[in-house]
Amino acid sequence: MNATRAIIASQMRLIQVIEKMYGDSAFSNPALAEYKRAIEGIEKESKDSLDPAYQKAVIEPLARYVSYFPEVNEAVKRRNKKLLDYDAQRSKVRKLIDKPVEDPSRLPRAEQEANMARELYENLNTILINELPKVIELRVPYLDPVFEAMVKSQLRFSQLGYEKLEGMRNYIPNEVEGDRRVDDVLQQMRELSICEHKKEKKVKAVKNDSDNEEEVPRFQSPIAHPLAEKKLVKKIYKTIKKASKVKHVRRGVKEVGKALRKGEKGLVIIAGDISPLDVISHMPVLCEDSNVPYVFVPSKEQLGEASSTKRPTSVTMIVLGGKGKDMKAAADYKELYDECYASAKDLDEKLVY
Repeated sequence: MNATRAIIASQMRLIQVIEKMYGDSAFSNPALAEYKRAIEGIEKESKDSLDPAYQKAVIEPLARYVSYFPEVNEAVKRRNKKLLDYDAQRSKVRKLIDKPVEDPSRLPRAEQEANMARELYENLNTILINELPKVIELRVPYLDPVFEAMVKSQLRFSQLGYEKLEGMRNYIPNEVEGDRRVDDVLQQMRELSICEHKKEKKVKAVKNDSDNEEEVPRFQSPIAHPLAEKKLVKKIYKTIKKASKVKHVRRGVKEVGKALRKGEKGLVIIAGDISPLDVISHMPVLCEDSNVPYVFVPSKEQLGEASSTKRPTSVTMIVLGGKGKDMKAAADYKELYDECYASAKDLDEKLVY
């Protein structure tokens, strides 16, 4: 019921928006006028017939069914309380047996009270054991008609909407695939001077970017220092690509951090557009503690692509020769690696001193 009310409310809000947009002439259009009549008719019939029927066939039976459970819970609580009383009486009898008292009537009286407490507990417990499963079993046959009534009310709402909106068919063209009206209006908007101005500015900005040939990242971390220059960035990406082909790279914060803690040596490359900072903020310190040079590059996407993965990468480590120190396999990128290593180390020293 809440869902159908939300559908109707959203349609009524749409009508209000149309009225505000078009003003007094909003419903001079026959299609819009028919749409308003259809939605108002759906709202009226829902309130007059669908809502009361749903309330009677679904809400009220569910409420009656749920109302029994507090009573069941109270019966369980009473049973538990009687069990505690019975345990207390049995304990009292055991004490009198273990430590007899001078009054000989106390033990028989305590046994009688214990028997009465046991009978009360067993009576309540027997009722719950016999009847509680029946309550559980009856939930399905009880809820079946309620569910059926709910589905029927949804079906009736759908039929009502179809019947009311069917009247709009005469006001809407049958052929809509070749309708170019939206494209025509959009073209008129493009030809406006303000749109042309924005277009020129955009083209100009793209032209400037191509002239400068500088890649400006969308976001640069404030800790992205030292940040490699463009020539060094290209050289680093080329080195990573060659090293990744022979699996001489470590990718990701976890894997690189593990390699550094194990004492592996190499060159660490960190993406400068990682957010939040906590993801990589510890990496420079870890590199410095391990005496491993590091350098930042502008893009996590390009770093991931260079590392032979389709996903963005926050940090990559080039391990010359890999885990097995296979220098023969590393010969293809060793010269590039040495240049990048020296440049990164020089940048790190400038950053420190």
